[in-house]
Amino acid sequence: MSNNTIIYVLDTNILLHEPFAFLSFKEHDVVVPMTVLEELDSIKDRRKDVSRDARVAIRGLEDVLANATPEEIIAGVPLATNLGNNEQAPSGTLSIINDYALKQTASTLSFNENDNRIINAAIHIQDDNPKRKVVLVTKDINMRLKAKGAGMGHVEDYRTDQLIDDVRFLTKGYHTFEGDFWQQVKECESETEGRTTTHYVKKDVLPATYMNEYLLDESEHFAGRVVGWDDERVAIQDLSRERLMAKNAWGIHPKNIYQGMAMDALLDPTIDLVILTGPAGCGKTGITASFFSLFVQTYLQTLFLLKKLSIYNRLRSNLSNMSLRVT
Repeated sequence: MSNNTIIYVLDTNILLHEPFAFLSFKEHDVVVPMTVLEELDSIKDRRKDVSRDARVAIRGLEDVLANATPEEIIAGVPLATNLGNNEQAPSGTLSIINDYALKQTASTLSFNENDNRIINAAIHIQDDNPKRKVVLVTKDINMRLKAKGAGMGHVEDYRTDQLIDDVRFLTKGYHTFEGDFWQQVKECESETEGRTTTHYVKKDVLPATYMNEYLLDESEHFAGRVVGWDDERVAIQDLSRERLMAKNAWGIHPKNIYQGMAMDALLDPTIDLVILTGPAGCGKTGITASFFSLFVQTYLQTLFLLKKLSIYNRLRSNLSNMSLRVT
């Protein structure tokens, strides 16, 4: 083992969050405490969605460790041996530590809780490998605090599955003008097609803009969205706050202008990807979950109707091909 590689100790919630997470650490070594396996075993038989993830994680670990001896599992089984020696395969090792065999000392946490056992296992590995970086990986915020308080030098959240490394670098998705927007516009050309009105204003009004950015001001009426630009002008689709707040999708209504903008983006078939960010309770999860649930229900209902229509058409075809001979 190289001193430059890191030892990652995984908590149970990591494998429930992503069952094959132990394959995501590239050249670094992964350790799974025995308590984690115990928790996965107790979860796998429950009648919940998380049980499936527990079973998938157990099968994944079994695939890697099935042919290894007990000594090899403790020392670390090379992942590349079992997954193929290609550039994408992790080159580290996977091992299991029997945290039940660890002795209680004055510096360890109580063994009465599973979280404490996992923390104690990580600290034990840290003490046995003073020249290597040992990291406890867990999505439990309180467990991360407890681990640091118990002496764990490095504790991290699992972020390998995130598309964006730091949401602080994402734009807000909207720009708010001070005062009245139209008081700042000197020249404007407008065109209307159906119910859609597009305004063309000078680019110096919005020097740094991007496609589908929403525009608001401090009045109670104006709202727009950038739908195009050239070297001189910016095209703004007139939405108005009233229309955004009147958005309705399967009985779901926005509670504020920000949810209205989110619903407008989600309902627009020309926008391929929508990223919603915000503090807890702002509605981002509820809106997207409701949209996805209703989409699936609508899709299944459509399939059901198409199946019934197919059966009806076949029945009509068979009846039309039947002939009755009376003698």
